[in-house]
Amino acid sequence: MVKECLKTYLDKYFACYKNYRGTYPVVPYDEEEKSSLWYGEADEEDYIQWMYKEKDKQTDFSDLERELELVLPDAAKEFYHSYYFLQLQGFYHGESVNFDPISDCRDILRDLRACIFETNGKKYLHMGIYSNRDLALCMEVDTGAIVQTDYDSKTVEKLADSLEEFPDQMAPVR
Repeated sequence: MVKECLKTYLDKYFACYKNYRGTYPVVPYDEEEKSSLWYGEADEEDYIQWMYKEKDKQTDFSDLERELELVLPDAAKEFYHSYYFLQLQGFYHGESVNFDPISDCRDILRDLRACIFETNGKKYLHMGIYSNRDLALCMEVDTGAIVQTDYDSKTVEKLADSLEEFPDQMAPVR
């Protein structure tokens, strides 16, 4: 279900870019990162278009889960098994959302290892940035709920019950 919701949002996101800008989304070009997601050539400002791609290999999370003494929610595993993308933005109830990239040239387990944290006795998976106040967009590991977290004040506020419903309620960047 997460994969279908993500695909629907990715298609809306790309259609929005094509409609308003006439291009695919763009990211800063880094010649050291050899991504198969790039589309075309870098422009004069060193930005390059990119296209999402269905993941061609599955990640085994068992060592990570054992090491961190947790069980990732199935929705998180499906999210990280679904698609590669370099930028995924939008608005959720008027607040900006920026998911961390899932790149085809990065080690997803290494990235995830750095994204698990604990606050107020609960474990969270950092998934991106929420709002213009740079709050963390996270998944609560025990429940799979999507939350916003302020690292400084250690406050957590629930945004959605699940990752399945979150992209459905997002509007693409215009």
